[in-house]
Formats: sequence, C-alpha cells, structure tokens
Amino acid sequence: MSKYSICRAAHVNVYLDALRAIGAPVDKKLASSGLPIWMEEHPDARVNQPLAMELVAACAGDFAPMELGFFAAERATLDTLDPSFQRSLVDAISGQTRLETLIRGIHREDSAMAVRTRREGAHVRIVCDMSHLSNHRHIHFNEWLNLQGITSIIGSVAGRKWRSIEYTFMSRHTPPDAALEAYGNTRILVGQARTSLLVDADVLTRPCMIREMTPPRAWKDAAYQVANNDQSSELSLTDALRSVIRPYLEEGRTDLDHIAEMLGLSSRTLQRRLQQSGRSYSEIVQEARFEVARDMLAEPDAKIIDVAMMAGYERPQHFSRAFRRFTGVSPRQYRKATSAALGEP
Repeated sequence: MSKYSICRAAHVNVYLDALRAIGAPVDKKLASSGLPIWMEEHPDARVNQPLAMELVAACAGDFAPMELGFFAAERATLDTLDPSFQRSLVDAISGQTRLETLIRGIHREDSAMAVRTRREGAHVRIVCDMSHLSNHRHIHFNEWLNLQGITSIIGSVAGRKWRSIEYTFMSRHTPPDAALEAYGNTRILVGQARTSLLVDADVLTRPCMIREMTPPRAWKDAAYQVANNDQSSELSLTDALRSVIRPYLEEGRTDLDHIAEMLGLSSRTLQRRLQQSGRSYSEIVQEARFEVARDMLAEPDAKIIDVAMMAGYERPQHFSRAFRRFTGVSPRQYRKATSAALGEP
C-alpha cells in the first residue's frame, strides 16, 4: 500500500451530492477545507482522504455519524469507478475473477487501500485494509462506501438484491435503523479489528449476471485508454502528483508546499522522493497542465481561452507558447491532428 492517502474525487463527490440533496452548506465548507473547489468537476483527480472526511463531517449537520455514511453509500453505484476499471471488472466472467480484478486495481481508486480475502469454512471474508485511516475519527465514511462497492460487485454475480452475511466496521458508532432494515438478515458488527464483509464461497464461482456497468462511450475514450490501460500497475508518485495537481491549476494553488500537504507528505519528503526518481516538481506541474489541456482540446466546443484558464494560464498566448514547447505544435494544430486521427470531421 502507498504511504500517502489519496483517493479519486468521485468517491468524495458521492457524499457531496448527498449533502447537497439535504441543503448542507457544501460550497462554504469546501472553500475553507483546503481541497480543490472544482473537484466535483474533476472526478478523476486525487484528493487528500483525511481532509475529505473532515469536510464531509463538517457538512453533516444533524446526521448521526453512521447515518450519513449509509445514506451516501445507498446513492453510490459502480459508475463511480474509473471507467477503464469498470471495463476490467465487466470483462471478468465470474465472481472470483471480478474480485481478483478488484484486488489488483483498487489502488487506482484509493492509493492506500488493499482488499484481501480469507477463507472461513464455507465462507470467504473480504477485508478492506485501511490501516492508514484506522485511527481517524471519521473512518466510517470510507467504510460504508467501500463495503457498498464490494456489495455491488458481488451483486453483479448474485443479483442486485444480494446481501452479505456480515458487515464488520472498525467504527464504534451505532448503525442507523434504516441500515438495519435495508440489510435485513446481515449481521452488522461495530468496533471490530477490520472493515469486512462475509460471503458464501459458492457465490464467487457463479458466472456474472450483469455485464454492463457504465455507458460504452466512456470505455472508448482514447485518452482514458492511454492513461489507464494498466490496472495492475501501482500508482506511481509522479502519477499521483499529476492527479493531485490538476484540479488546483485553475485556482493557481500549485506551490510545492500546498501540493505536498494535499498528498499527505512533508515538502522535504516529496522533494527527496522526486530527486530519487530523477524528476523535478516543475516538470510534473507542466505535465499536469498538458493533461488538462489535452483533455479539454478533445472537446470541439471548448474555446482556447477556456482551455488556457483551466490549465492555469492567465493569458492564451502564454498557454500557446508553453503548449508548443511541450508538444511541438500549437493547441489548434494539436486539436486538428487529434480529430483527424479519430476520424472526426
């Protein structure tokens, strides 16, 4: 597992959507949280998990601790996952192979999480190892989403109404009545050593009943295929850095001290690790700018001035010069060449 704790913003956005639905002051709290204010528009960005949990708790209002976790988890779907990761799951043909795919690729969703399995007689216990957050006072938010995500994957084999035999939470909070009712015969145990669920072993041997999890259009996105085609590889420090930097570009908050804090590292540690890898921080910032520009230029209606602003440039001419230095062509030439390669008019 990684030594830093970041996750895709999409998982935090599930909570923000739920909070907005009840009229919580999300915008006000988000502006003072240190998290990127545009992260709801950047679901693939990585954000600091401890800060995200603090933000959710600050917005929770009168919700009991476990009540909000359950409420948000009920709104989550597998569409929250990275589209290419979804595709990998869909391509797996049985419960066991889908679970193995999850184990290999979960770090793409949560850099410091691991999923493990343990045989217990006729059952298999699926453990969400979140040791990096085990002492966090709001860990129940992560626990609910992680357990719901695995439940959805097993449900794609056993049927959407499938429920686990048992849920275990590290959190000691009392589960809400709504959760006890929704999960019926599922035992829900709190104050346990691990976050886990228990499943009949024979369920995992079944062929998948549900094949499609997300619109096929997302799977065909060329940029996604290039950036995410290896779900088994670890998320490198430079990959993590670029994804943390991206949503801060428009805000102009890309100084090393701030980004190191968002990654959960000290500035000195980050600089040392970059030196060990032969990279510089300024290079990675430029790569993040290019990634944002590349993705926006794929949208035919996006104006160059808007692309420049999203990539963190105040003036289009500065953006154009930097883009040409990075790629050898202007933004307009790049867009034209990309459209031609994809066979678009």
